[in-house]
Amino acid sequence: MSVRVGIVGCGSISWEHVRRLSLLREGEAEVVALCDIVKSNAENLRRYVNLFRNIAPEPLDQNAVFESYEDMLDRVELDAVIICTPHNIHYEHAMKAFKRGLHVFVEKPMAVSVREAEEMVNEASKRNLVLTIGYQRHCQPEYVYARCKILNGELGEPHMVVGWLVQNLVAAGRFYLNPEVSGGGQLKASGTHLIDAILWMTDTEPVKVKALMDRAGASVELYAVLAVELSNGALASISISGGHPRPHTGVTEEVRIWCSEGAVHIVDGAVYVEDSKSNITRIDQHMLPRVSPNPDVNFIRTILGKEENLIPGICGLRAAKLEEMAYLDVGHPIPSRLRRA
Repeated sequence: MSVRVGIVGCGSISWEHVRRLSLLREGEAEVVALCDIVKSNAENLRRYVNLFRNIAPEPLDQNAVFESYEDMLDRVELDAVIICTPHNIHYEHAMKAFKRGLHVFVEKPMAVSVREAEEMVNEASKRNLVLTIGYQRHCQPEYVYARCKILNGELGEPHMVVGWLVQNLVAAGRFYLNPEVSGGGQLKASGTHLIDAILWMTDTEPVKVKALMDRAGASVELYAVLAVELSNGALASISISGGHPRPHTGVTEEVRIWCSEGAVHIVDGAVYVEDSKSNITRIDQHMLPRVSPNPDVNFIRTILGKEENLIPGICGLRAAKLEEMAYLDVGHPIPSRLRRA
């Protein structure tokens, strides 16, 4: 079986999804349809897809390009869709796919509210369909290693988590700065990756959240500092910045988790383990687990029954809960006391 895939939303992130799909073995998946309200976006992506014979054995022609999502669903035989549209229509696009029996990969954040996230998880479960969320850290060896180290009990119980992430959200631009479309600022943009990673590595849910945020003159929050109580009793300090002064959109982050008998630290793409005597060991890259090349490959191979779903909908739902709790704690409007140069 080759999984027939349609992509909706053919902006910049969709090119990364095609690149990831290109790592599949021949015959595992075929991209058969592309949809974007700006037709030229889909046309450009079509030409890129056609560079990869393993996912486009027959080159896509203009009949594979759609401006209407409903038309794509009506006219093309699909098994799955990859949703790369703005945050506020993830729910609509996912639910329409589920009701047609299609598996869904949805970019992060999976939804702009907990209610939407819950309905998406429930609909996928009811129909026995795969729902995968675009959190790539689940496939990054250093994060997988840290999670395994924590959950197998080698370090004892998680007690304290410190994580931070910085980016220039203004440089990222696009719909990220429109709260009606994005559902929030840096917390919902790149910050959701860090939030998911912390909850996933500790296998916890948020219980209490105290939050401070500032828009710094933007329409959405650029800065957020969260104090979180997790469901196992651990405390987490999460700092998220979309106000980095550098002009590009690269993301830098760090996560440190102290447990009752040791600690694990993810810094600059490397993972370190600290024992109860404060001895710190950097884990060699060759010792890190390789679970799947990336989320898109995992999505396809989950559908094929070759792999387990590494990023199920519950991960997106847990992150959505923490994010919603933070926004409710801050209230509206989010303050704008800081100034950017």
